Amino acid sequence: SSQFSAQLSCPASSRELSPAMAPSHSGSTRRRGERRLLRGFLALSAASAAVVGLIQPLVASVPAPGAAEAAVAARRQVLFASASALALGPAAAANAANQKFVVLGGSGFVGSRICERLVASGASVTSISRSGGPPSGAGAWAQTVNWVKGDVLTADLSGPLQGAEAVISAIGAIGSDDDERLNGATAEVATSAAAKAKVARFVLVSATPLVAESGAGAAFPGYVKGKQRAEAAVKAFPGSFAVLQPTFIYGGEEFSATPPRVAAWYGDKIEALLGSPIVRPIASISPAALKLALLPPNSVEDVAAAAVAGAFGKVSGMLSNHDEINAAASQVA
Repeated sequence: SSQFSAQLSCPASSRELSPAMAPSHSGSTRRRGERRLLRGFLALSAASAAVVGLIQPLVASVPAPGAAEAAVAARRQVLFASASALALGPAAAANAANQKFVVLGGSGFVGSRICERLVASGASVTSISRSGGPPSGAGAWAQTVNWVKGDVLTADLSGPLQGAEAVISAIGAIGSDDDERLNGATAEVATSAAAKAKVARFVLVSATPLVAESGAGAAFPGYVKGKQRAEAAVKAFPGSFAVLQPTFIYGGEEFSATPPRVAAWYGDKIEALLGSPIVRPIASISPAALKLALLPPNSVEDVAAAAVAGAFGKVSGMLSNHDEINAAASQVA
């Protein structure tokens, strides 16, 4: 049967925390946090694997669409892509080229993809992160980003945010001894600074509330409380806002347990399987814990694209599930 693992929607170790500095706790405390995270991740992975193993034969038994249906689907896809291109249009691209965007946590798994997307649009991009530089192996796009090393909780953000059209926060921490502060306080500080700088839009990459509803929040109460504080701060932002709430995020080329992550090629298969017409009805009537395991994950590329759509003002409000995030991503595809 398939073995399902996925990248949590925020970085899962202090190596990828945020623009904030890594928490100053002992090595033993960090190891305990990582063990708690790994145990929770493995339990959810086991549940997903069991369900996937049961339903995979059912999905495989569904006949493939005939040539006529496939042709219709292809035409619809072309029309949809054309509509998305018209929606973005050369004018929007030109506007992006004259605008500044700030990415908090731009060195991380999600944040770096957001920076890359913004650069591709021709925008001026500033990243504020703990490391202050691009991730290892970043392409030529990274040379055009203004990489700023800083701690969002203590740095003077007025300069970096000056003249910005939008701020996107990809900050996240789970399994540390200070999850609430790292997730919540950073968003509160960032939204306050963005409001003072008269930034028009604020976008937050958050996480599904099913984490709390499923009982997983009992293992990581600071994480859940921090995400709730972050979302409340963004909702109170005086400009336009968008909050992304993915279940899990997958991508990249490697599998790992800490942080939990699955490679893109495998995640694509899981997303297609859990997004199938057979699995979706099961997920819709399942209790929160099982629903969390059955809902399709989002690729990191789609999450990044949806965040950019929010920064461009193409979407706003709460993007609370897989389909809403992917629909937003299509606005800048």
